[in-house]
Amino acid sequence: MQKIADRQKTLAVGGVLRSDERLPIQSLDSRCADGIEGRILVHGEEENGRSYMMLESTDAKIYVINHTRRMQQLRNAGRLRANTFVRLQTVLTAGRPLLAVEELGSAESILKNRRYLRRTARRLVRKGTLPVEGEWNGWLGSYHQAVVRAANELGVERETGLGR
Repeated sequence: MQKIADRQKTLAVGGVLRSDERLPIQSLDSRCADGIEGRILVHGEEENGRSYMMLESTDAKIYVINHTRRMQQLRNAGRLRANTFVRLQTVLTAGRPLLAVEELGSAESILKNRRYLRRTARRLVRKGTLPVEGEWNGWLGSYHQAVVRAANELGVERETGLGR
């Protein structure tokens, strides 16, 4: 409980605001094989010196993610800044799981990236997990609205045969 309280203080002091106070904070299961996407809220350091980041995911959770060596290298190079949209996925390298990080631009720019939004909408429709508009506030609410809008556009295109 103390760790969660400390991380909430770190978030309040040094990062971008989370979209909604109702979003739960939890540690990331290192086996996120399906991957997660979201915007970086803040980076912090625990008392033992271990670095971490807090990620507001598109699945409406805030994950605390311990930095990997690769993440630390990217941070040292000036990347993985707050409000950057990233995709994290576990990949096997030499038989060992490794958390791969892909930066996709600013969190604001992803809201206007039609190609990304359409691809995401298709994937979510196939899985049957399209987000609900109006459920969340802030950036996350805007993200869900953009994905639903892209899904609606795809539905119109399928009916008319346009845009393929």
